[in-house]
Amino acid sequence: MQENILDFDLFLREKEKKTIPVRILGEIYEIEAAIPALVPLKMARAERLRGQERNTEYTRLVFEAADALFGEAQLDRFAGRLTAEDLVQLMQLCFERINGKEQAEGEELSDEQSRTSLPGRTGKK
Repeated sequence: MQENILDFDLFLREKEKKTIPVRILGEIYEIEAAIPALVPLKMARAERLRGQERNTEYTRLVFEAADALFGEAQLDRFAGRLTAEDLVQLMQLCFERINGKEQAEGEELSDEQSRTSLPGRTGKK
């Protein structure tokens, strides 16, 4: 009977792991080149919230997403030197890189990029 089992664990073990280097405050961090499933799931749930609750939930979501991408230990090393807005921008840029929208080496953020936010939330103007 067990020969008919779908072994998704085998698929996950054989899946190629790609990483993206991210320089933050002079240090290079490696993040997986995939957005953890937890992130869009939580974003979809946060979209159902309204008013102040949504803002609180969204902020919590950004921090959870950062933990998922960087891991708590790495995030703790640099997060104390960033503002909450910096962290949102960092996450936006990481998502763009993961999704294949590359920024040229040393290229500065455009004004439009600096006003945008994470997927699932409208940018501030």
